[in-house]
Amino acid sequence: MMKRLAVLLLTLVAATSLAACSSAAEPSGTPAYTVTRSWSNGMEEKASVYADGRVIMDHGDHTERVTIPADQMAELAAAAALEIPAGTNSDDPIIGVTIGSGTPVRPAGLTKDALPELLNRLLDSHTLHP
Repeated sequence: MMKRLAVLLLTLVAATSLAACSSAAEPSGTPAYTVTRSWSNGMEEKASVYADGRVIMDHGDHTERVTIPADQMAELAAAAALEIPAGTNSDDPIIGVTIGSGTPVRPAGLTKDALPELLNRLLDSHTLHP
């Protein structure tokens, strides 16, 4: 009887968690940061990072949603306060970065710990610290 009760309780917790996750509102407004990657084979990827840490990533025909913690949002904000390094049109992939509703910087360079490199890392690993 105790085993059945435990299984029932775990099932109820899982169902409640799933319902809470699936009913979460989509982020609205302008993303804090947007990054695009254009590969030479034609594949396009994009991540939109919202002020609350929610991230929507499109990898071609596959979409993922993650939430990054406040310390990583602070790291992005610190990097966004610095100059975005220039890339070249011969880079593969070509990175484009937009802060808020500003003008996209494209091609952007992947200098270590600069905003484009951090956002590129986020697209790869779903975190800034893999």
